[in-house]
Amino acid sequence: MSGCEGGSCSTCGGSDDPDRLPPGMLKMYDVNQSTADGILVFLEAEANGLSDVGAEILGKARSICDGRLFAVVFGGLEIKPLYPEIFGYGVDTLYHVRDKRLETYVPEAYAACVCEVIARIEPAIVLFGATPKGRELAPRVASSLGRGLTADCTDLRTDGRKLTATRPAFGGTLMADIDCVGFPQLATVRPGTFPKPERKEGQGTAIYWQYTGDVLKEIVSDVPLPPSEGGDIRDARILISLGDGIRDRSLIDVAESVARKMGAEVSCSRALVEKGWMPRSRQVGMSGRTVAPDLYIAFGISGAVQHRAGMMGAGKVVAVNRDADAPIHGFADLSLLADAGEVLRALDRSL
Repeated sequence: MSGCEGGSCSTCGGSDDPDRLPPGMLKMYDVNQSTADGILVFLEAEANGLSDVGAEILGKARSICDGRLFAVVFGGLEIKPLYPEIFGYGVDTLYHVRDKRLETYVPEAYAACVCEVIARIEPAIVLFGATPKGRELAPRVASSLGRGLTADCTDLRTDGRKLTATRPAFGGTLMADIDCVGFPQLATVRPGTFPKPERKEGQGTAIYWQYTGDVLKEIVSDVPLPPSEGGDIRDARILISLGDGIRDRSLIDVAESVARKMGAEVSCSRALVEKGWMPRSRQVGMSGRTVAPDLYIAFGISGAVQHRAGMMGAGKVVAVNRDADAPIHGFADLSLLADAGEVLRALDRSL
């Protein structure tokens, strides 16, 4: 299935010639279509080190990249201690943007700076994490380059230069393979989609990069964040997940009790969020969060493709569902044909 074909669709403002620059595109951002090679990954640094999604993407990129693996990261001297980790995930060349003007995140300037790095190295593929920052930057970069963008990918494949990205489509009823035309090919990847790779001893080259453009700062009023609703389900090693088969709202309290005894977190399918029984921060699936626990115990979850897209990275899946035809029985490691509520209460009594 074809996706947005950069350089040929009306959205990108191009023509049928993938080498022709769309109106308004800067010549400095043009990428040689015949020689574009390698993969560039946009990395985000957190207080305790490199973001998990950055490491996950680097691991996948290294496994599919026959050429050079590049990375770009913004920050000051606090980034230098991360060099061994970044090179340990297989990066050949790191572009470290050290610019005091960019100490405060300015999306327009960050995107323009990434475009400068792209123009310098001419990669075949550019990858971002589907984080709030990545989802803001990737479309800006794609627009500046006159290329398409495949968002929220759950798998990536390449024949060396040509990228095929897989993502949910048609409301999550199927998984579509998207081919982008023209280089570079851009995609965002859902956090938790790929396993975090083993860090090895590696060496690479770090290049300090200075942004050449102007920085226009926007003043935005602080927006208070909603109160925290327990731990982050993306960090849980064990998840007890509840679905539409949970007919009694009081069973959520039972699940919370079981979770406390097991050192787990409670998550849910979209059905319980739509009922107003659980917050969206607890939802697993295409329209929720992507998780990768060691153990995923699903109570009353049918296992539709939308939900499965969010828990494909689970180590082991246990399904409790009295419907023998539920799709989850087809991919669970252990299935129990029983009433989810009865099993939950029995488990709570036994722990």
